This record gives sequence, C-alpha cells and structure tokens, in this order.
Amino acid sequence: MNCPKCGTPLENTYRCPKCEYEEPTMKRIIRASNDHYNVGLSKAKLRDLSGAITSLQMSLKYNKRNTKARNLLGLVYFQMGETVSALSEWVISVHFQGKGNVARNYIKKVQNNQGQLQVINNTIQNYNLALKYLEEGNGDLAIIELKKVVNLNPNYIRAYQLLGLLYIQHKQYSAARKILSRALKLDRNNITTVRYMNELVGYSRQRRKGGDVEREKAAYVQIKDPNPIVIERTSGGYTDFNTSTLSFVNILIGIIIGAAVVGLLLVPSIQKTKASEYNQAVVGYSSQVSERNKEITSLQNQVDTLTDENDKLKNNMDSVGSGADSEQNDKRLIQAMKSYLDNDFVTAGTVLADVDKTLLDGQEAQDVYDFLLTNTKDTVINQLYEEACEYYDQKDYMNAVTYFRKVLNLNPDSVEAWYNMGRAYQYLTDFEQARNCYNTIINNYGDSDYANDARTYLSQIESRISEGE
Repeated sequence: MNCPKCGTPLENTYRCPKCEYEEPTMKRIIRASNDHYNVGLSKAKLRDLSGAITSLQMSLKYNKRNTKARNLLGLVYFQMGETVSALSEWVISVHFQGKGNVARNYIKKVQNNQGQLQVINNTIQNYNLALKYLEEGNGDLAIIELKKVVNLNPNYIRAYQLLGLLYIQHKQYSAARKILSRALKLDRNNITTVRYMNELVGYSRQRRKGGDVEREKAAYVQIKDPNPIVIERTSGGYTDFNTSTLSFVNILIGIIIGAAVVGLLLVPSIQKTKASEYNQAVVGYSSQVSERNKEITSLQNQVDTLTDENDKLKNNMDSVGSGADSEQNDKRLIQAMKSYLDNDFVTAGTVLADVDKTLLDGQEAQDVYDFLLTNTKDTVINQLYEEACEYYDQKDYMNAVTYFRKVLNLNPDSVEAWYNMGRAYQYLTDFEQARNCYNTIINNYGDSDYANDARTYLSQIESRISEGE
C-alpha cells in the first residue's frame, strides 16, 4: 500500500516515513494484527498451542509482514513437533525482514545440528511408515512405528494422537489414557486430543457400569442344597499339611537345580562364543575405520587442492576488479583536467570529487590530482555541500549521502559533512555506516560542537541494535 498523500510505499507501518501521514485503514489493520498476536502469545504461555496457532494465523491474515507473529507461530509449530512447518514460517519471516530477524538464528540452529536433522528425517519416515501400515490393516506394526516416533520426538502431538486412537481401537484403555495425557500436557486445549479423551471416558464408564451389574447379580445368588454338609470342629491336635504349599516348594527346588545346571554347563560355552564374535567384530570395525581414514585423507587432499584453486581465482578476480576501478578512476581524472582546461571549474571540481587518489598510478597522476584539488576545492565544496543539505532537507537521504561523500573526498576534515552524513545513514537505517561517521567525529574531532550530539546518536544506535538482537 502507498501513502495517499505522497505515494511512498507503506511496509508494515501505518505512518508514512516521508510525510508522517497516518493512514487510518492501515492503522486499524496493523492494530488488529497486533491484538491477535498478543492473544496468541498469552495462549502459548499457557500451553494452549492450538489456540495460539489459531490466533497467530489470524494475525498474519491481517498483516502478513508481522514477523513477530510469524516467528512465534514457527516456535509453536516446533514445540508441537512440526519442524517442517516451523522452518517454512521462519524462511518466510526472513524473506520479509532480512536484517535483525531472530528467525535467522532459529534456522541456523536447526541446520547446524546434523543430529537433530537426522532425528527429524527419521521421525517423518517412521510416521509415514505407520500410516502405510494402517492403510494395509496392520495396526500392531503401526503401533510399533508410532512408539519409535514418540521416542525420537517427544513433542510430536500428531503421533501421540494417532497412537492413542490405535490403543482405543485395541481396547487398551489404560495405555491410551497415558499417551493422550502426555499430549494434553504439551497442548492443553487441542480439540482432537480432548475428543479422544472424552471417547475414552465414555468407554470407561460403560465398563464400570457393566461390572457393577455383574457384581450385583453375583451378590444375590443363593445356593440351595437339599442335603447340606455340616462340618464339625474337633479339638484334636492333628493338622493336615497343605498340598499346594508342598507343590510350590518342589517347583522352586526344581527351578534352582535347573539354573545351577545351566550355569555350570551352558554359560562357559556362551561366553566363549560371545568372545569370538566380539573379536571378529573388532577386526571388522578396525578394517572399516582404516578404509574410512583413507577416504578422509583423500577427500582432505581434494579439499586442499580446491581451496588453493579458489584462492587463486579470488586473487585473479580481485586484481581484475581493482584494475577496472583504477581505469575508471583515471578516466575521471582526465575528464576533470579537461573541464579545468575549458575553464569549467565547477564541473572539474565535481568530477574530481569522485576520484579516489589511492587508486591513481604514478606520481604524475597524483600531482595532477593535487593541482586540480588546490584550484577547484574552494569553488566546488560549498556548492556540493549546499546540494547535499538541500537533498537532506528534502529527506532524499540517498542523494544526500552521495554528495556529503563528495564533499569529504575534497575536504576530509569537514566535521559538518561527517555529522550530516551520519544522520542521513541513521535515517536510512544503515546503522553500521552511521556508527562509523559518529566514531570519526568522536575520535578525530572530539573538541568540536558536534561531538556531544554524535555521542548521543551513537548511544541510540547501540540501543536499537541490542534490541534487534
């Protein structure tokens, strides 16, 4: 959207950076987006991840350039085990805001952790394999694969939900309750998880109700025997030995004897077999390590060779580039000399302001530069400075920087030019160049009237950079 007054593009702001006009429709849209972002942030802090996703997606519908909402949405996806969705949101965020975006750090942390990338790939492969088993009707194999998934990624809510549903289908209600409880700890108000838990509560109530009916029937059963047997208690000292206890003792003795026989006869042979297998494995691993070391050495030699070639190519490119710059620099000097000979001192000084003395070859070229600078500096500097100030007042900071740079090429000790160029860079949000200008004033012209203002604006830049990080 462009400013209706001056036509300046409005990106992620309702206040025109040029004419300070506040566009009311854009203002309502951005505020609505920020409101939804704040709601999503509150829900995320309360572990209501599904609700946070809904609010953050609504925030992005209002303002797709709201990088804070998009970064938080990526973090919520990452917390739910949806790493691919998280990376997608962070990449889009970096596209909209390249500088000072924390999403760039998130992407680097994921990409630099090769172990985590491997875990993510294995998680996706195992989950897809579980879905394939379900399509083929192999629920047991799907449960095995989903257990692997939740072990690899304990935050993958979708795997918990599918595993809990399979447990319910196999009537393993206690296991289903345990799995779904873990999912609710990660996301308290996930609609799918809550629905599965409600189904599980319904099954549990039916089971308890059926068990109570059976117990009530059993409580009212009466045994009617026409010839009841009456057992009379005697006071004799004879006690019958419990045969079940004797059987248990005999079984226990048999188990102990069998374990002793296994320990004496089978354990030594098993240990010998394991030792032989271990030695063979050590030999095999040693050969593999040797082969790997050879491959690593070969690859390292190739890398060194390619690195040397790359350095040579860079040196050649640098020499070609510097040669082109030097040639262009000489052409400007010749043009300035030609304008001076034609008594066009203003043009000569203006062209000379674009000449870099350090790129001139030979003492004669540098003498010509010094001669032209001495005879045109006083005429041109004031004109260039006035043009730079005019661009600065018009808030055309790009051209202002260009002309202030020309003034400094002719007069490097112009503190006013250093100061105004720093302010222009600050308005352009090029804080690194602005910092260099202010440091030049503070370090080289500390006694000037601009030194205190330079320190003030430098502290503002440092605070802005620290907040962006």
